[in-house]
Amino acid sequence: MRHKGTGSVLIATVAVALCFGSFAEAQDSSTRPPTNLKLVGDHWTAWEAPAAGPDAYVIQKGDTLWDLAGQWLGDPFLWPQVWDENRYILDSHWIYPGDPLVVPGRPTVVPEEPPVAEELPPTEEQPSGEVAQGEPTPQAPVMQLVAGPSDVYCAGFIEPEHEVSKLWIAGTEEPEQTMIYGEGDVIYLSQGKNQGLKPGDEFTVLRAVRKVEHPTTGQVMGTYIRRLGKVRVMLTQEDTSTAMIEMSCTDIHLSDELVPWTPIPIPRRAEMPLFDRFDVTPSGGPVGEIVAMPEELRHVAEGDVINVDLGLASGVSPGDVLTMYRPQTDLPRLQLGQAVVLTVEPTSSTVKIHYSVRESVVGDKVEVVR
Repeated sequence: MRHKGTGSVLIATVAVALCFGSFAEAQDSSTRPPTNLKLVGDHWTAWEAPAAGPDAYVIQKGDTLWDLAGQWLGDPFLWPQVWDENRYILDSHWIYPGDPLVVPGRPTVVPEEPPVAEELPPTEEQPSGEVAQGEPTPQAPVMQLVAGPSDVYCAGFIEPEHEVSKLWIAGTEEPEQTMIYGEGDVIYLSQGKNQGLKPGDEFTVLRAVRKVEHPTTGQVMGTYIRRLGKVRVMLTQEDTSTAMIEMSCTDIHLSDELVPWTPIPIPRRAEMPLFDRFDVTPSGGPVGEIVAMPEELRHVAEGDVINVDLGLASGVSPGDVLTMYRPQTDLPRLQLGQAVVLTVEPTSSTVKIHYSVRESVVGDKVEVVR
């Protein structure tokens, strides 16, 4: 059955297990169904499936790794975990009814170790070695992720001085059929062995979209850069490389730039502060403005990722919480919602709207909760 991520979906990062001797066959399977089907028992398959274990799941008609990850792991974006447990499947786009699957364990969150409490001397009311009855044992708060992988790896950011990369997407194996590429497609890069590239190198795909002008001052803050996905080099030639798109946030085009892949830590918080739409008292934290959002949006609300003009110099950090509001002449400010900082750049931050009571636009204010 076909399993293909759409252009707007982040496909989680996976290591593609391909040996160089069978790379040509893998290239074909990444864009077209395998043709070497064989009858195994009562079903047809392209893969050398192992014998089904006692707890194995047998693939049914209509199944996809995406849907099964949603059922088993609670999040379809975790489909690579299902694939990683079943690497006899050489191309994740194609699975076959009748083949077995090992069901991965559901991910768990391990809380941090609680701090060691200072030991106090015994008192008459509580002798040494005794615990007062009825007192709860203190527990360390569980730190939860404030966003998902797609929120950080597919977010746009503002780069004050953008230098065009010397490495870009130079072509595809089927240029006559499409100019849009996504997860699983084979592409060619503009550099190879002579420029230091080697198999296994990983790169982030970027696209410079537009200049960003501050909504109040009119000054150019920099260039809005879209993160588009991730590619891995499979083979290198003298001055070109053959690569595969492992992760795609949206359509990837010729000439999109590539920079070395860097993991982005996702902030964690024990809890979010209470948002009160009627409490208009300033918190005393730094104040900024919404300065950019994805080009396809004119208004943003809960779940959207945007950019504000609070950067490193403002003292903000990933995980900080912002109150979003709109000033009103001779009236209390209009509370719009709450956002959390994902990443901090030199002159701006990328934030996700955690909660909203109404839509926000470029120019609305933000204030760090203190």
